[in-house]
Amino acid sequence: MSVPPDSPPIAISRGELLWLTISTWVGGLFLLTLMPVLVIPSLGIPLGMGVTYVAFFMLWQPVQRITQRVLGSGASMVRMFALVASAAVVAFYLRGWLGTMAAG
Repeated sequence: MSVPPDSPPIAISRGELLWLTISTWVGGLFLLTLMPVLVIPSLGIPLGMGVTYVAFFMLWQPVQRITQRVLGSGASMVRMFALVASAAVVAFYLRGWLGTMAAG
């Protein structure tokens, strides 16, 4: 992904980038946890999970672009894979926990 030549520079501190990343990760975590519960009954498991991950990546894309422009493409790609993978794992266990809590 290249930066358009006419785009203004981004001035953001490391602390602001951290809070932006954490808040987006938490929002994405809840999206990955709760959205499959809502869409899988009507769409099925493969399509429901696909729609969930597409929505998650659309949510993550603005933060990914900012991270890429601040840290560079290599560091931002590693950070994206780490955060998406961790959110997916945590969401999997939260969905299981919510299922057992709802079942009683």
